[in-house]
Amino acid sequence: MKKISLLGLFFLLMLFIGCSESIKEMETPYTIKITGSENQKFSGHYSFADTKGIPKLIHVDAVVPMEYKGKGIAAVSVFRKTTAEGTLKVEILKDEKVVSSLETNQPFGVISLGKIPDTDSIINKILGIILG
Repeated sequence: MKKISLLGLFFLLMLFIGCSESIKEMETPYTIKITGSENQKFSGHYSFADTKGIPKLIHVDAVVPMEYKGKGIAAVSVFRKTTAEGTLKVEILKDEKVVSSLETNQPFGVISLGKIPDTDSIINKILGIILG
């Protein structure tokens, strides 16, 4: 039984390596756009997941407006206002189209936002097969 599962894992790995160029071609440009009240300060983390593995989160302390650009199969972010006043808005754009957006005016409000591959994407189908 152990040989079968190791053999199956080996074949899945070979399939993934063989498809890695095709999957890499699925990476698209993302922009994380932060806007809000004039001179609104914020801090947080963002990342663009690509086909190379688990991405590193990038920490920022900034003032709106700000944009972060990258390429990948997904984009994630967590930002918070560093003041009680004002509004903070975060948008994720894929191929220059807004695909996810949230806004807060809460004191020290937090926005957690992400865009993962669509449920019918080949990446989700492969993950579904591998994970059962």
